[in-house]
Amino acid sequence: MSENQIQTSEHTDPRPAEKSNRRRQMGMTLIEIMVVIVIMGMVMGAVTVGVMSYLKKAKKKTTQTQVNRIAATINAEAAEPENKGKDGKAMLETLISDGSFKKKDLSDAWGNEIRVEKQDRSFCVFSAGPDENFGTGDDIKDEDCGQ
Repeated sequence: MSENQIQTSEHTDPRPAEKSNRRRQMGMTLIEIMVVIVIMGMVMGAVTVGVMSYLKKAKKKTTQTQVNRIAATINAEAAEPENKGKDGKAMLETLISDGSFKKKDLSDAWGNEIRVEKQDRSFCVFSAGPDENFGTGDDIKDEDCGQ
């Protein structure tokens, strides 16, 4: 047994080149790492584009719901005798003062003011929409606006 131990301890690996090749294969080269990073970047870019489109739709839906809610509340409040003859701005101030809405509730999803204009028998409530400019095609109006 002692002889075996001596043989084993004196025994050297006849294939040193194979051992160094194995070490090289265990790690990743710089090019492989760069390829992985590029692929990850492409995947993250695609995911970001997808998420942004959902976010844009969500902002529009949120603002539409908010505009409809404000319009319903304003038109109900406008029927009260003390609110007869008030314009849109005065009606918004009434809603804030009576606690129906907070001032921050009167901004759309893009942080812009929601406007109220008096029509013949009701009020029209609208947001500037995603482009943040009033009077353009992407304005978000309450369902009864213009009818």
